[in-house]
Amino acid sequence: MNEFFTRLDKALERLYVWSGAAAAVFLVLVGVCVLTSIVSRLLDIYVAGINEYSGYAMAASSFLALAHTLREGGHIRVALVRSRLGPTAKLWLEIWCLLVATAMSSYLAYYLVYLAWISWKFEEKSEGAAATLLWWPQSIIAIGSIVFAISVAHGLVRVIVRRDPDAASAAPTELTAE
Repeated sequence: MNEFFTRLDKALERLYVWSGAAAAVFLVLVGVCVLTSIVSRLLDIYVAGINEYSGYAMAASSFLALAHTLREGGHIRVALVRSRLGPTAKLWLEIWCLLVATAMSSYLAYYLVYLAWISWKFEEKSEGAAATLLWWPQSIIAIGSIVFAISVAHGLVRVIVRRDPDAASAAPTELTAE
């Protein structure tokens, strides 16, 4: 059973890296859109929807990067209270915070998936010049939020199993309670 959890841990870590890589691709796409917008204005050429697509790429990049950023310890944490606690209190505080974060991120993921589904069902289009089907960018955002919810829950399981308050963003190793 321990081998299963080790493999699952490593597979999830790969998912977070791939999600981060996809976020980087969308961030490059934002740059391309901005550059295209600048050059097209200089050349007095109209490119329909370039601002829309830039916004969609930025939202996709932001949501896809959440899980990888959590794993790398890049999210802002207020460590003042945490640093003054003993090991047991620190562990319980981390568990409580991760429980709340798991609930909130799961709630967000559920409703972003629901939003994309509604947009798909009613074939909603953006009001901009490109008239993009909204479920396309919303689906990417929903995927990012799902991966983030999984990563928060994964961090919670790691903290509980390892009994280590810093395990949520630690490197993947065997899930053993030491």
